[in-house]
Amino acid sequence: MATEARAPMYGAIAEIYDRLDDWIVATWHEQPVPARVAFLRTRWARHGRPVRDVLDVCCGTGSVLHALATAGYRVTGLDRSPQMLGLARRRLGDGVPLIEAALPDLPLPDAAMDAVCSTGAALSYTPGEEELTGILRAVHRVLRPGGTFLFDVLSRHMLTEHAGRHVWAADQGDFAFLWEFTHPDERYSDAFYTQFLRRGGADSTTYERTGEQHRLYVLDHPQVRRAAERAGYAHAEVLDNYTDAPAHPHTLYDTWVLTRDRGGMRP
Repeated sequence: MATEARAPMYGAIAEIYDRLDDWIVATWHEQPVPARVAFLRTRWARHGRPVRDVLDVCCGTGSVLHALATAGYRVTGLDRSPQMLGLARRRLGDGVPLIEAALPDLPLPDAAMDAVCSTGAALSYTPGEEELTGILRAVHRVLRPGGTFLFDVLSRHMLTEHAGRHVWAADQGDFAFLWEFTHPDERYSDAFYTQFLRRGGADSTTYERTGEQHRLYVLDHPQVRRAAERAGYAHAEVLDNYTDAPAHPHTLYDTWVLTRDRGGMRP
């Protein structure tokens, strides 16, 4: 038997998000959290300037925040989902500032952070170049001179070929899901996510059904480069899925490293 409920975006997924992330790592070849954090730390060390204060934008359940805090960084998390932030608070305790806000709103002082990161392709929800420019400007404002913004987005190849040409389904025992992609427009893909979550204990046959629609936008390299230039970044580099290899036509996750200039923001 299944009961049906509606949830805001990531309201349904939040409860099983970390397990869903494990499936994405195995199936869509996303880098696991330890590899993402190792890449962040390597790039910051290579950059040659001290990094202590780090903002994780769209921090989700706080897995990256926890790894960075454990490594000794002073971290702050920001996410628009109260469900995800609630799980992050349980993971991190009361010592880490967590902010509920939606981009491009960054309620932080100017030049407050040495580095900003956003992993898990959260910026793939950005509708286009103008909106991306606004987000990059907001991050530029809170970065200290010479600081970096490192983020990833789903590549065009990922959205239109690897993930986007299939219906994905999995049964994890206590929950199952169905993910269907459609392409009403070449600029984005609509991902229809349906989840069945068991309620009432291990022997229960009652499942709660929830559904969410996620619109994921293609952000091609020229769009991101123009947005980064308009936002005032001195350098923009795009890499292949948290490695030092340049991104290529079959890259699944475009990993961007933007470096803030040492002057003011461009008009």
